[in-house]
Amino acid sequence: MRQKQGVYNMTRAAEELKVPRQTIYYWIKKGWIKPRRDYRNYPVFTVADLNRIVKWMNTLKI
Repeated sequence: MRQKQGVYNMTRAAEELKVPRQTIYYWIKKGWIKPRRDYRNYPVFTVADLNRIVKWMNTLKI
């Protein structure tokens, strides 16, 4: 199965963000990030979503 360009599933998003998948699940559960959902209701992220998350992560680091 081929993914659309610029759409990341949880595993690829975690690799791009350099965090474990469970961390992303935790952020979603806490409501800190809100992923888009695919036709199976799985969380997916666009490049813009990942850029926003990186920006948010950088504000947390002092």
